[in-house]
Amino acid sequence: MCGRIVARVLKKAWTKDGRIVIPPMFRPSYNIAPTQGIIVFRAGEGEWDASIMRWGLVPSWWKDAAKLPGQTFNARAETVAEKPTFRAAFKRRRCLIPCDGFYEWKATGGKAKQPFFIQPADPEGIFHFAGLWDHWETADGAMESCTIITTEPNALMAGIHNRMPVILAAENFDEWLDPANQDTARIQRLLMPCDPGGMEAHEVGPVRGDGPELVVPR
Repeated sequence: MCGRIVARVLKKAWTKDGRIVIPPMFRPSYNIAPTQGIIVFRAGEGEWDASIMRWGLVPSWWKDAAKLPGQTFNARAETVAEKPTFRAAFKRRRCLIPCDGFYEWKATGGKAKQPFFIQPADPEGIFHFAGLWDHWETADGAMESCTIITTEPNALMAGIHNRMPVILAAENFDEWLDPANQDTARIQRLLMPCDPGGMEAHEVGPVRGDGPELVVPR
């Protein structure tokens, strides 16, 4: 799973023409949790569109405004094309979710778990997670929301957790974002574990509050 991310500087969050497109309402954070707002890139008119969306997808057909669906902040790559919550978005509303890194917790026996911070091996790099977004409306207004797709772990992540976010390479961005591309079998083949050589991980202390001390090696 992927339940906490870091979005602080995002130095390499560029559009195709080289311009930064961070939304003006973005606020850097070292501890973003589900239901909070995260940056989402999606296809726009000739360039990427950047928005802040609720992390935790609410499908367009959802009826109960008093109780939003739970556990929709992640979607499994193996079943994303079939699950009613995600399948329409997977076909037509794919996105990229940029971040500087994410946390994962390794089981150590008993109730205790050791948190790790996982980041790009390149100090100037960022991750682009494969995501989905949807638009939901009620009588009281509208909301856009998103989810991060997870897959089986690569060699680095296997020693920490049994799932990891799908991290897309730049050469796959256009194919992933193109809403006209509805070949779901072909798209699903992009949802593979990334090269572990592009990542590094280290132990950190408890992930509480918000500040740069959260990502300092333990």
